Amino acid sequence: DLVKFTKSPIPASLLQLDSNELNKLALEGFISIMKYMGDYSIAKDQSEIDSVYTILMNCHNYEVLRDETYCQIMKQTTNNKSSRPDSCQRGWILFSIMAAYFSCSEVLEPYLFKYLEAAAHDKRRAYHGTAMVCLQNLRKTLRYGGRKNMPSIEEIAAITAGRNSKRQMYRLPGGTERVINTQSTSIVQDVIEEICGLIDVRSEEEIGEYSLYCIVEGDTFTTPLAREEYILDVTTALQKNQQVYYLIFCRSVWHYPLRLDNALYIEIVFNQVAPDYLEGLLLVMPGEQISQDCVYDIAKVAALLHRAADFDHMPTMKETKYLLPKPALSVRDIKPPQWVNLVQSSWKEVEHFKPFQAKVEVLEVLEKWPLFGSSFFAVRRDADPAERSESILALNRNGVHFLDVITHETLIHYSYFEVISTRKVKSEEGHLFLDMKCGKNLMLQRVKRIQTDQAHEISRLIRQYI
Repeated sequence: DLVKFTKSPIPASLLQLDSNELNKLALEGFISIMKYMGDYSIAKDQSEIDSVYTILMNCHNYEVLRDETYCQIMKQTTNNKSSRPDSCQRGWILFSIMAAYFSCSEVLEPYLFKYLEAAAHDKRRAYHGTAMVCLQNLRKTLRYGGRKNMPSIEEIAAITAGRNSKRQMYRLPGGTERVINTQSTSIVQDVIEEICGLIDVRSEEEIGEYSLYCIVEGDTFTTPLAREEYILDVTTALQKNQQVYYLIFCRSVWHYPLRLDNALYIEIVFNQVAPDYLEGLLLVMPGEQISQDCVYDIAKVAALLHRAADFDHMPTMKETKYLLPKPALSVRDIKPPQWVNLVQSSWKEVEHFKPFQAKVEVLEVLEKWPLFGSSFFAVRRDADPAERSESILALNRNGVHFLDVITHETLIHYSYFEVISTRKVKSEEGHLFLDMKCGKNLMLQRVKRIQTDQAHEISRLIRQYI
């Protein structure tokens, strides 16, 4: 009888608990289970949402109550002889909710799995479908540790009403938005894989080149979310603090070649590359001059950018200014009217292109530039007093590059084979540093220290490339 359905509240916890307080909470939890299943009357000022909230809150605050709650739900779904026809069904729904949020102990795990597998794989049982959902939820919860934050009342109300997913907005580079049904159990990796599916990126290795960033309004810097992090843990915490946030999908590592046959892929990569190009970060200018080949590329890309914006008239002088990389406007040997003439000459080659074709052409031109596919960071490095300490750090598939701030020539380069380790250090004044241990062998190792507020993101990207 201890492990079978009962119509009455239990007099003591099913498992041995350490204190009277925990025992009291266990009994309160059992009554909440009975209320949700319809086997115990609910006060007029309460609802089934309150019952679920009580169960989840107790399990969130007291880990030891998780096994107890699982045992209680197993009891109430075993040989259920309730007068309420939907009692057992609601018990299994509660089971699936519990399994979506909390793991169990290693001691209970084999028994819990055996119970769920027996119910899920026996199609003669009325609730085998819900039992299968419980099984899937529990496997995922045990793999990723379960939810870290208490779900919001809105989320509990939704899952109590049988709505297992939330319409969550995700942004793509360029401002395009995608709504993805996000479940209580959805982790960052799930969302990355779903968006990658839309752009025909299927292999595990290539999917690994994409990240999901959370940008919070007012924060200067951002880092990608950990792949095993629960999406609704992130959003619930931000909403609780009334923070405005955006979840943005983008490419963070650039080993794989471009895919030029998928419109959404082109849109994402183009809108990610274009801002860095116009800022001038991709442009290398030895001696603060632009090579003739590069001048031709810049003029062509300017014309293509104009067409990519769906303009069908020749770029004017005023428009040309915004189609060129910023440093190009300040070079000594090419004046603004010359740039206009060059861009307008290139326009004749591209004016018949469709905007999509123009974006593809931009990427094909820039892909040949040495800094294409780089992530850029402003850093200060410990340098010879005679040298300028400010640098731009560029990370790309060819390694770690310290660039001159003005010309973007590579001052120091390390391949990823030479990067032995990275370590984040904080000074007493609160400055953040990154120590990079580099060297081709044990005898030629040295530590390169850089000061940067983005030490965490640089370290993470280096690890991702390695």
